[in-house]
This record gives sequence, C-alpha cells and structure tokens, in this order.
Amino acid sequence: MFLPSVSVILVCRNEEKTIEHALNSLINQTRKPDEIIVVDGQSTDRTVSIIEKFAEKINNIKIITNVKKYTPYGLNLGIKNSKGNFVFIAGSHTEFDKKYVEYSVEFLMKHPEASAVGGVSLATPVNAKSCLQKSMAFSYSSPFGTAARHRYQVKEPLEVDTVAYACYRRKVFDTVGYFNERLLRNQDIEFNYRMRKKGLKIFLLPITNNYYVPHGLGDFIKKNFSNGFWNYITLKISPHGISFRHFIPLIFVVYLICLFLVLVLSKNTVFNIILAIPFFIYLLLDTLFSLKYAIKEKNVLLLFCSLFMFLLLHISYGLGTFWSIIKSILFTKGEKV
Repeated sequence: MFLPSVSVILVCRNEEKTIEHALNSLINQTRKPDEIIVVDGQSTDRTVSIIEKFAEKINNIKIITNVKKYTPYGLNLGIKNSKGNFVFIAGSHTEFDKKYVEYSVEFLMKHPEASAVGGVSLATPVNAKSCLQKSMAFSYSSPFGTAARHRYQVKEPLEVDTVAYACYRRKVFDTVGYFNERLLRNQDIEFNYRMRKKGLKIFLLPITNNYYVPHGLGDFIKKNFSNGFWNYITLKISPHGISFRHFIPLIFVVYLICLFLVLVLSKNTVFNIILAIPFFIYLLLDTLFSLKYAIKEKNVLLLFCSLFMFLLLHISYGLGTFWSIIKSILFTKGEKV
C-alpha cells in the first residue's frame, strides 16, 4: 500500500507566546508528519530558541531562515525545500487537532477530485479568563463578525472557495505555481482563487483547529487594519481573486463617514433619521449577538465587550481598506506629477 509522505510548512516571526502550542500539536499528531519545516523570519524574541529545543528532541524538524521576513516568501521557501507528497501550511498562532493530518490525508487519498483541504479555524482566547480576548474570539467566530466560511463549524465536508491551514497535493504547485510574493496578506486567498480557476477543488473538513487571537486591543486593531489594507491591493493584482464580502466593512465605514457629515451639516431631521436607520439596525444586531453570547457564557461583561469588539473589528478592517484606496490614489497622482 502506498503511504504518502507529508511535509508541514510553518512560517513564523516573533511568536514566542504561541509557537510552542503550535509545534506540540504538530509533533503529537496521530499521523506524524515526515518533516516539519519551520521558516523563521529573523525573529528578535525567543522564537528560534524555542524551536531549536524542539529540534534537539525531534529529528524531523528543520529550521530555515527567511531573510526577506515576509510570509509569502517564507511559504515558497518552505515548499521548495520540502519533499512530501502532501504539503501542509501551518500557522504559529494555531493549535491543531491531533487527527488533523491523518484526517486530511485520508480524505485526499479517498477523494481524487479534491486538490486541497482545510479544517475549521476556531478563534480561541489565549487567556480564557479575559473578557476582551473572549470577545475578540467571538467576533472572529460569529457570522455577524466575519463571513469567512472556515470560521464556523461544519458537520460534513463542504466544497468552499478557500480554507485556512490547507493541505495541498504536491502537484497543485506544479499546476498553479507558488504564492504571490507581492501580497503580504491574502496570499492564500489569491492562490486558492488560481486553483479554482484551473478547476481544482477545495474542501472544508469537519475538524477544528484553535486559532489564538491577538493578545491586546492594539494587536487586534493592527491585525484587522492590515487585513483590510491588503484587500484593495489584492483586488488590483488579481481582480477576481477576492470576494465581495471582504469589502463590506469598507462600505460600512464609508457609510459612517457620510452619516457623520450629514448629521453635522444637514438640518433636515426626517432625512437624518432615515439615513441613520441602517446604523440602528447594525446596533440592534450587534446587541442581539452579544447578548446571546453573554447569556451563554453567563457573564454580563461579555455583552459590553462584544458590543465594542464587533464595532472595532468592522471599523478597523474597513479603515484599512479605505486607507489603502486613498494611498493608491495619492501614489498614482504623485507618479503622474
């Protein structure tokens, strides 16, 4: 019986707080990876020393230095140095289900129509006692917070447009190429779009991995802003490589700006109230989702934290896209001058 080899690619930089969880979950898989290639982007914290301690005990862990530091280059570097029939893209913020590798490989072996698979990426607080972190995790895992399908639990394999932490057949890279190194974010979304364009199918599996949310509000805002910022750049590089749902927060932010200006400048009370109705509907939905979560967790503080976190998620993400468009316009005008 043919036993395929499995390579895991883990790109990281300054992840001393979560890298140990990720590596432990990978080396304790029921189906052991044949090699774990850690591509470090010249970390300045304890990340490398933590990895080296693992490598001293586990002989299939290999460390490569990513001199360019950014993620897509690191991914491509790892893939090109790997040997497996299947290539897993892992994340240093994620703790993987112990059967993730086994289940993914089995599914691909039994379903030749599938070219890549991934599991549910469930947002998880690093500190389970922190209301802020629990609210961050809830905002990422709620349909009101994000429309990404891989954030929600599924009961059976489902064909989707993209997945997080995918397992690819090696031949996918021969067919599609590698990750676009111009995209510091969304490189997986754009890559998976090129897969679908070639007729290759991607499946979301009913198995859950725990993605650890940012540690503080500053990191939360920075991450969302950056994700939103790269949406417009992705759209320019690959017009069909990113879906409409990624631009809903931008529409929300533009609406809020317009609403603010109208309320300040307009004296037409009826018009102002009508224009504000969508925002009241948003606040109502925000309250309902937050209240339901607070009741489930039996913690009233989660109501207010979640109310705030949803708003912060959508505004910071939308502002990222908005600023990306503004910078692009200014840069284009500057070039013409």
